[in-house]
Amino acid sequence: MQVNRYKKIKTCFDKKDKKIQCDKIKVVAVDMDGTLLNQNHELSQGTYEVIRKAQCNGIRFIIITGRDYKSTRMVLEKYDLSFDYIVASGAEIRNSEGIILNTIPIRNSCLIDIYKRLDSIPVMVRLCTNGVDFFIGSRNNMMQRILEDIKLFDMRGSDETIMQSEIFKERIDRFCCVSSLNEFLEKNVPIYKVYISSDNIEAIKMADRLLSDIDNIASASSFCNNVELTDIKAQKGPVLKEYVQALGYSMLEVMAIGDSMNDYSMLSMDFGMTVAMANGMDMVKSVAKYITKTNEECGVAYAIEKFCKL
Repeated sequence: MQVNRYKKIKTCFDKKDKKIQCDKIKVVAVDMDGTLLNQNHELSQGTYEVIRKAQCNGIRFIIITGRDYKSTRMVLEKYDLSFDYIVASGAEIRNSEGIILNTIPIRNSCLIDIYKRLDSIPVMVRLCTNGVDFFIGSRNNMMQRILEDIKLFDMRGSDETIMQSEIFKERIDRFCCVSSLNEFLEKNVPIYKVYISSDNIEAIKMADRLLSDIDNIASASSFCNNVELTDIKAQKGPVLKEYVQALGYSMLEVMAIGDSMNDYSMLSMDFGMTVAMANGMDMVKSVAKYITKTNEECGVAYAIEKFCKL
């Protein structure tokens, strides 16, 4: 028997759920990769048109992503749309003009502890700041790690083909190589996120276990082959709640949409509508109130049309 992938997760609603009406949603907070964007990391025409219509009807949109602001804007700046931004998984908030409203960096003491624990594990470690990623080690080693990372997440092909690609050039341009952690700390740059990745799933699991008991650090994953570390306060759910309430909205007026474990904190909270993508991780789908279509099927547009009064 065929199962309907787009059924409601819950067969009955609690009291708050019963109060939800389509015209109550005034804010849509949406993840990017695997959610808003298709497999080509672009906004489909159908999704663009629905968002445009929603904004014309007064719906406010917040991009809430693990990407940094620069990377986010590179994708979205060609579209005639307005967004607020919660980036780096919650470590930075910007308004629609791009002005920084708040940041939540990782403490240096935590960063030192993280780096020590990862020293002997074969993973790539990126120290993500505002628009620049730092790599500790030699430039040749950095280039090899970037190559492996692109093969893992972005494209296939020979080393030569990838190294001549625009994505490789862009990645190299955004990386800064330092010889040691002390050299990085001397720069006094706020670190928003530690991004750990590898094609060795066991190495990722080991890294996750070794880092699990560090105080004041939150761990999440966008994929099975990465771990993302932020300050404990820099998580999508709590940051989104605080931001929308500061703007004067209630939680019931918010629809949150995502697909991966770094969206878990917001989809498990009591926002008016929490929606997981059909292509999302099982744990994320299990806590969301609804499941929409996949990102390739314009699932964000589908959810907006279903739950927002347009």
